[in-house]
Amino acid sequence: MRQFGIVWKHEFLGYVKSKSYVATTVGFALLFIILLSLPSFIDMSGLISGLSGGGESGSVSGESGQAVSDYEGQIWLYDGTGQMDREVLAAVFPGAEITEASSEDEIRNAVEGAGEDGAETEQCGFAVLSPTEYRYYVKNRSFSDPVGDTFSAVMASLYRQSAFAEMGVDGTQAEAVFNTPVVSETVVLGKDSISNYLYTYLLIFVVYFMVILYGNSVAVSVAQEKSSRAMEVLVTSTSSNSLIFGKVLAGTVASFLQVGIIIGSALVSYGVSRTAWGGMLDFVFHIPAEVIIAFAVFGVLGYILYAFCYGVLGALVSKTEDVSRSAGPLVFIFMISFLLTMFNLQYSDGMLMKVLSFIPFTSPNAMFARIAMGNVAVWEIAVSLLLLVATIGVVAVGGARIYRMGTLMYGNPIKLSRALKMSREENG
Repeated sequence: MRQFGIVWKHEFLGYVKSKSYVATTVGFALLFIILLSLPSFIDMSGLISGLSGGGESGSVSGESGQAVSDYEGQIWLYDGTGQMDREVLAAVFPGAEITEASSEDEIRNAVEGAGEDGAETEQCGFAVLSPTEYRYYVKNRSFSDPVGDTFSAVMASLYRQSAFAEMGVDGTQAEAVFNTPVVSETVVLGKDSISNYLYTYLLIFVVYFMVILYGNSVAVSVAQEKSSRAMEVLVTSTSSNSLIFGKVLAGTVASFLQVGIIIGSALVSYGVSRTAWGGMLDFVFHIPAEVIIAFAVFGVLGYILYAFCYGVLGALVSKTEDVSRSAGPLVFIFMISFLLTMFNLQYSDGMLMKVLSFIPFTSPNAMFARIAMGNVAVWEIAVSLLLLVATIGVVAVGGARIYRMGTLMYGNPIKLSRALKMSREENG
């Protein structure tokens, strides 16, 4: 135990005292603290209101019952049916200049040539082909383009009023009934998968980067000692169990300490400034305790499993340059686990996710996602944990033996199958 403590302390201090570790931890923590504290010191009400969906685009134009658009460009209109009410369009697009076009080709030419004469006014156009069909012309369509949707709503409303009039029904009254809003309130008594989605997504990404970055550092550390012949002294004075356990657990504590400081600074900063933010970031930072616990348990165990595997791979190579190539299959396995979980995050109660949550190399991601997003029985969590811990035990014990065999063969790479055979022969 004393040997393990010495190795662990040496490796842990090596991590936390490195300039890159300190700079990354302090830098990201300060960044989150500054950004999330800004509303407490600077008036950001306009920005916060805009991000939360406020603004003129959400208002309603009384008589038409349509949402008012904040589009301020030029709208070309060719009405082949004569049904479009210009007053309604002017009310729905109050900031736009609505220009009549004599043909659809005129709209095409005007929109296509927009900006060529030096003018920066946005232009788009609508060619109404029938009471229920139109063609929308726009030169450059942005990711968020509500103009077409707004025009569709106006056109549908005018068509309904015309149809009501033909049936002898008061169109205005019918439209008022049709546009009566339904008020609802959702009371979630269990888990809200919609609210939990984003922070579950982000936390899985956190574990992904921890395994990729810190796992590789464990392998590099072992390979460096092997190539420098430092292992000749270490193996004869310290047990292989103490060496590999010390390295893996030191990396585990250092990585989760760093992540804990960064995430903790973000959570505390947002908690202090939550009122100033108007609670608009709750969907990111309002994380339930059970999700935090699940992340800690499965995240730590998953990291330990892969870290032991990285340690073994480091012992099998002769040079640090060979670590990345040797770790390729392990990275591939972890990537598959990561991608399968991400692609099925919205189907956390599906059969595939249930199967993945019981496979030790995929359960750290899959079971965490199921706990955060779906419905999981206590026995399922217990079985998944038992299988994961048992696999870690097998990998750790077997890894310690392979670690000793691999590190004793200085300057020579060794295949995993040969290391396992030598390990069996030594213990036979």
